[in-house]
Amino acid sequence: MNGPESPWKAVTLVSVIGMDIVLCVLLGVWLGRKLDAYFGTGPWLMVVGVFVGLAAGVLIIIPIIRRFLGDQPDDR
Repeated sequence: MNGPESPWKAVTLVSVIGMDIVLCVLLGVWLGRKLDAYFGTGPWLMVVGVFVGLAAGVLIIIPIIRRFLGDQPDDR
């Protein structure tokens, strides 16, 4: 089953979405903690990093979902 209705494609999509959001949020937390340590601002820049990472993750997965649903042609 490798057609457009393959359940493996859906599993792959969900995995990519999950990994993307987790990695972006973790990167935001890491960068926020580094900036908090440098500027001495407590947890505030880490919190900002979480939200920026979440927003970046969502913006990155939008084209992936569109391509999966067939709304956007491949750039090949």
